[in-house]
Amino acid sequence: MKKGFVAAALVAMAMSSVPARAETPDEETTAELAVVHDDAKFVGEAAKSNLWSVRSARLAVLLARNSKVEALALQEIAEHVQVTEGIEALAGKLGVPMPTRFDPVIGGLFRRLASLQGNRFDRVYLHAVIEAHRFDVENLSQALASQDADVKAFAEKNLPVLRGHIEAAQEILRTLPSE
Repeated sequence: MKKGFVAAALVAMAMSSVPARAETPDEETTAELAVVHDDAKFVGEAAKSNLWSVRSARLAVLLARNSKVEALALQEIAEHVQVTEGIEALAGKLGVPMPTRFDPVIGGLFRRLASLQGNRFDRVYLHAVIEAHRFDVENLSQALASQDADVKAFAEKNLPVLRGHIEAAQEILRTLPSE
């Protein structure tokens, strides 16, 4: 998952210096993306990221100072439980193991988040929601090119959910007092 976040940041930096193109993808480009898309890799990344979302939201319910942060965390838990069910179904179909714990780097980040308190915790948690979900949105957007109807349907169903979490976290972050 660390590689995914790092890759997302590098792509964002690279794209900032590339002029925007007004083209829309044609059928040939879409077909090429479908060939390149790796459903098993997608499901593995989605499962890791979803594990982070659920566990960090549970932590936020316990540690959040701001009631809006706590409410978002409760919403994250409820909606990511449904996401988990979808990922588990895809993982079973594709033979992808579901993660039960964080890799060492993400585990370290989780422990650091758990060590924070008050307004600092709220701000760092919201930033984590935004960045993790931006990565997830990119991952799901690429999954729309999948040849597998179930993978594509999963992506279509969950993109609005994740975008909603980003928007909610950004809105709450704007209202929090500065550190």
